[in-house]
Amino acid sequence: MHIYLQSIFAAIALSLISAAVSQAHADGMVCRNRDYLGSYESPSRTYEVAIQNTTAYVADWAGLQILDISDPSNPLFLGSYGKSGKFEDVAVVDTTAYFTNGGFDGDLHIVDISNPADPILVGMHITPSSAQDVTVVGDYAYVADLDSGLLIIDISDPSTPLSIGSYDTPGRARAVEIVGSLAYVADWHFGLQIIDISIPTAPELISTYSYGENSRSVAIHGSTAYLASNYDDIKMIDISNPEVPVNMGSFDTPNPAYDITIHGTTAYVADSRDGLQIYNVSDPADVEFIGSYETPGQSLSVTTNGTIAYVADDTSLQIIDVSDPKSPPLLGAYQTPDQAFDLVVLGTTAYIADGNSGLQIIDISDSMAPSSFGSYATLDEAVSVAVNGDIAYVAGLESGLEIVDISDPEAPAFLGSYETPSRAIGLAVVGTTVYVADGSGIQIIDVSTPLAPSILGSYDTPGQANSITIVGTTGYVADGSSGMQIIDVSNPTLPSLIGSYDTPDYALSVEIIGTTAYVADMDSGLQIIDISTPEFPNLIESWEVPSSDVRGVTIVGTTAYLANGRSGLQIIDISDSAAPFSLGFYDTDDIAHSVVVVGSIAYIADEDSGLQIIDVSDCPKNCLTDLNGDGSLDFFDISSFISSYTFQDPTADFNGDGLFDFFDISSFLTAFSAGCP
Repeated sequence: MHIYLQSIFAAIALSLISAAVSQAHADGMVCRNRDYLGSYESPSRTYEVAIQNTTAYVADWAGLQILDISDPSNPLFLGSYGKSGKFEDVAVVDTTAYFTNGGFDGDLHIVDISNPADPILVGMHITPSSAQDVTVVGDYAYVADLDSGLLIIDISDPSTPLSIGSYDTPGRARAVEIVGSLAYVADWHFGLQIIDISIPTAPELISTYSYGENSRSVAIHGSTAYLASNYDDIKMIDISNPEVPVNMGSFDTPNPAYDITIHGTTAYVADSRDGLQIYNVSDPADVEFIGSYETPGQSLSVTTNGTIAYVADDTSLQIIDVSDPKSPPLLGAYQTPDQAFDLVVLGTTAYIADGNSGLQIIDISDSMAPSSFGSYATLDEAVSVAVNGDIAYVAGLESGLEIVDISDPEAPAFLGSYETPSRAIGLAVVGTTVYVADGSGIQIIDVSTPLAPSILGSYDTPGQANSITIVGTTGYVADGSSGMQIIDVSNPTLPSLIGSYDTPDYALSVEIIGTTAYVADMDSGLQIIDISTPEFPNLIESWEVPSSDVRGVTIVGTTAYLANGRSGLQIIDISDSAAPFSLGFYDTDDIAHSVVVVGSIAYIADEDSGLQIIDVSDCPKNCLTDLNGDGSLDFFDISSFISSYTFQDPTADFNGDGLFDFFDISSFLTAFSAGCP
């Protein structure tokens, strides 16, 4: 490497280490899926965002954060106005920001933002209760003040805001929208309150639409009011005659709906733990779910600007491309009858071990619309499946090994079974031999005559045998609390121990590539182990993913795909086994147990959500240090890395451990030195 580059790298390391006064956590994806643009991690809890041109104003419990979003993939901090409290909403008009402090003594802050690097407090108004939401129209600020209802504040002189009128709603005022001379207030248990504000000093109630549920937010579009509810739904109300609001129907969201924004005929819902939910509301009688984006935390509010949605996601601002709101990374899904635990994909067919519903056979020729071929009801819970030719082998817990003829996928038929001594959990098939991990160890079964399978031999492992992988004459067992066990099966009647490696947590799955074993070790993540000397396996590296719950692993080339429980799919670059790093993730709907990858498509057995089909083509790994995407490595990529690191963008979390520290610098320098393929 040239001396001047070494000097630059040294300078990078020194500058970044000095900047890293404390460890900061990263959220989001390093490999950006098509609908993900970028994120910014706020100092505290993020509640609301307002957009003006290329600037984002974020209401955070640490105050007002001002961000340059001209490049959505790399939001840059401009300045902040901080004060202890609970800043929950922000409205921006020209060069003035109005934001609410929802603390015990609620107040409205008026801040001059003409110089974003140095916001200045202009005025403040103490409200009687807890200021939740603010809307500014002309010379008035309308504040939803929880127990005090609607407040009307004259801001014509921003240095001396004056309360000139109020209406004490019967419930707790959480949000307010202004249309013409009417205020629409989301009033918690008392639904929608419609108030005449034509005389600001004497507002009057026109009507109420109450349905006894917790209304958090309100959006007005045309003659329809949309109420976001804490009870997982959106109420639609016809307000063409505001004196007589009429119910138009409702639609359910997966979780409590915190906020809603309407753009044209599309509703964008900040749905707490289920992220951004997108619906077509062109026909209120038949609202259609379009797509969703699973944000890292709790989505609390949403606003849109053109084809971009900005979500205040608890501890971060998420910037999402909604030009195609159908969530491109997810190609399709098939809701199996029970709980999908394991799967095999062959050609255009998926075979799923689906718990109490047995073996499910799914046609995946159209990834967007998978459909059932047929099913086979196993004697007990189907938890693992292997396929060889026209025969499927199913691990059925208490029923042991079940053998199924799948030559006609529409009518699978029983061939034979073998009841193992313990609970059959995992299995592998080689020729006419099936190796069953049955909790107590491994059972080696001759299936040359499927109607009458017979035992060849067995080996009791020290832990709970959860799965087995066969390479040649060696079996590698993921043995729960005893880690990985390596068994010689060259003589199936007398298998013997070769070596073992006790992983830190609970081994559930193992994949072998050459002389390296990759173990899915639940809370300890992915364990990468050198097995070139199988008697004495050695740890190469341990890679812990955020919220680790790693249950399954599949290796394709230099990429590891991890079934990461409630955190879905994790994608890891393992081209350098000693320095793995994250390429991206996809948070599936339920608990990801196992993963199969064919080409650029990942298939996930996702428990109650069945089969999830995900496009993983958007995770390039060939030249990750080409951060500006110009096809070459130069100073501009270094500059991009410095900027990303300084502002804690996920692209700088090069080793994928969720932290920004020296190890990310080292990983970047190593990858940069290696150059582009």
